[in-house]
Amino acid sequence: MNSKLTLNLDKSANALRLALDKAGVVANVKAETAAIIDVSGSFEHEHEEGTTSILLERLVPYCMVLDPDRKMDVFTFSAGEDSAHYVGVVTPDDARDYITRNIVERVPGWNGGTTYSFVLERALEHFGWKVCEEAHRSSQGAGFLSRLFGWSPSGQVHQHGTPHTHDKRRSLVLFITDGENDGSDEARTMRVLEESQQRGDQVYFLFIGACEDKGVTFEFVQKIARRFKNTGVVVIRDLEAFVAQSDEELNATLLGPELVEWLKS
Repeated sequence: MNSKLTLNLDKSANALRLALDKAGVVANVKAETAAIIDVSGSFEHEHEEGTTSILLERLVPYCMVLDPDRKMDVFTFSAGEDSAHYVGVVTPDDARDYITRNIVERVPGWNGGTTYSFVLERALEHFGWKVCEEAHRSSQGAGFLSRLFGWSPSGQVHQHGTPHTHDKRRSLVLFITDGENDGSDEARTMRVLEESQQRGDQVYFLFIGACEDKGVTFEFVQKIARRFKNTGVVVIRDLEAFVAQSDEELNATLLGPELVEWLKS
């Protein structure tokens, strides 16, 4: 059924705008948007069958309404620093089957473990809130050039390994994972988010935990959401049913009171 699910993204964007209007979020509010996608081994089936591609497509209206350039940056991760990867952007025009076309078996760390902290850092660097420590890698041709010339997708030129900062951009980051963070990375993840909060970074992280196994409680993500004002969590037990919902149902789940307040701030 899902493979034949046809989405009208313009209609979905209008529904999101209406939901924001009802919540009192002004029409001209803007935030860069990003999706961070877990590519650990346990999530392989959902990626390969296309369910997560549909989830990403359902999230694209958020970039259509909020993002100044109507593009959503996409990152992937599994375990370790080398798996934290900038894939590129997804737009309304190329959203269909994006993950199966651009991510499955194509990104560093495919089918690895799960550590959150390094990709959170990559996103904070990308949006200018944290100093970058290295040149950027990208699956879309920038990797070789960045190693050779110290070029980055933002157009900045710098020596490999030279710290630099991007322009600061207010950002909504949708973090999609199917499992708990590895225990060895919990303290580091907390430190990354703590430092971000102390700096006053204008970033909201919405963690979307998608796992039908009720033994996966997303306890650590729940802890993060309680501790930090700029982090929220949504737990999805049936991803296929979730992505088949109406726009109104989907927005009611994702637009929690804390995210709405952040958008108003």
